[in-house]
Amino acid sequence: MLKRIVVLSIVVIALLAGCTDKGVRSDTVAADFSLKDMNGKTVRLSDYKGRVVLLEFWATWCPPCRASVPGLEKLHKSYKDKGLVLLAVAMDEGGWDEVQSYIKDSGITYTVLKGTEDVATKYQVRSIPMMLVLNKEGKITKRYLGMGSDEDLETDIKASL
Repeated sequence: MLKRIVVLSIVVIALLAGCTDKGVRSDTVAADFSLKDMNGKTVRLSDYKGRVVLLEFWATWCPPCRASVPGLEKLHKSYKDKGLVLLAVAMDEGGWDEVQSYIKDSGITYTVLKGTEDVATKYQVRSIPMMLVLNKEGKITKRYLGMGSDEDLETDIKASL
């Protein structure tokens, strides 16, 4: 009986860690960063000022992160020509080769960046996935802790475009 309670408690905690916090609206300017993409090119967040940015912190080993890829890919394809930039910051601790392999295998066409502890600290990444919608001025208008619904993300992106 005790074993079932412990297992159930762990499952509940894991599920709660992936809950979406739709109500956070900070309106603070997002911290600039420079990270490498999968081709070794340096990407700066400040280069995208004037465009709406969906910034995602994720990892290849994270099941909710993997589950969000098709929805993010759809959003990227639907809104990239309307001013949306999708930047996915991979927080994998292992080699970059595994991330690149996952990108190729899953057909990701949006920009994936190799995350660092410094950037994770700046954005207070405590769990993944974590997504932020940045408006054209570079302000954080919405923060999702856990996997946001595709509909909510689309609504927030449209409001910022």
